[in-house]
Amino acid sequence: MVWQTIWGQIVDLSLFAVLLRLMTPILLAALGGLISDIGGVINIGLEGLMLMSAFTSIAVGSSTGSWVVGVLAGVGVSMLVSYGMGFFSLKMKVDIIITGFAVNIFGSGFTIFLMSKIYGLTGNYSPSGAPRIPLVKIPFIEDVPVLGKLLSGHSLMVWIAVLSVFFCLFLIYKTPYGVHLRSVGEAPYAAQSLGIPIKRIQYSALAWSGAFAGLAGAFMSNGLTNMFVKDMTAGTGFLALAVVLLGNRNPIGILIGSIIFGLASALATIVQTVPNSPIPSQFIQMIPYVVTILALVFFALQNKRRLATLA
Repeated sequence: MVWQTIWGQIVDLSLFAVLLRLMTPILLAALGGLISDIGGVINIGLEGLMLMSAFTSIAVGSSTGSWVVGVLAGVGVSMLVSYGMGFFSLKMKVDIIITGFAVNIFGSGFTIFLMSKIYGLTGNYSPSGAPRIPLVKIPFIEDVPVLGKLLSGHSLMVWIAVLSVFFCLFLIYKTPYGVHLRSVGEAPYAAQSLGIPIKRIQYSALAWSGAFAGLAGAFMSNGLTNMFVKDMTAGTGFLALAVVLLGNRNPIGILIGSIIFGLASALATIVQTVPNSPIPSQFIQMIPYVVTILALVFFALQNKRRLATLA
């Protein structure tokens, strides 16, 4: 029954649609983590940033009646908190890892606190009639068998995520800013001797990571579910960090890694919908995290082999 359901979803391309939806927040958050990592300020607070953006986006979007304003508000809050991380780590010399953990804890607790104080709710906030990020239906193509289901009817944020991969490629490898970013991350003292403002570059790298994490969080509340649930990111930010490592610090590698993790999440989602499934739900829910561990083991072995070759 389980395998028949999965095969049916593959044949009618439903698995592909689920994969794109679940891959999008991982991809966006991982691109943010990539830019900050390249700039030498690894941001492990992606989970907390996504949560704060998700809550802000749905709250502002439902109160203003505009999903655009909601998403911009979510991204703005995420960037503001990222600047705060920069202040504590770059100015006050607090370890960036500790700062990231603090943001994750703060994001979870603060969103639950706000939901309770503003709306008097503790579990979830589901505003009626809240605007959603629209779907993009491509004329002519949407009526074409197979191709229509592959390319049309996906959320606008899915396309933004895919285009962001090429934007990051251009930003990192084709612009003077990208050269400065990489030089600061790889050899900060050499970059400083050439007059490159290290802290300004690192602040901007954290701001980029906040912007992409903000888009990811806004999509989860305003695109995937149209509601906010406490701790709704459920480890997506940590999966994104694993993708940054697995992707070998390259946007195309990040895209491939996001597809792998998105596929694992999609399979877990589909199997959970099978009635009377013989597989325990707890086992199904741990599939993405098992994939994470396997991916990190693969990365460690690959890295060890590369170092042995260099030696």
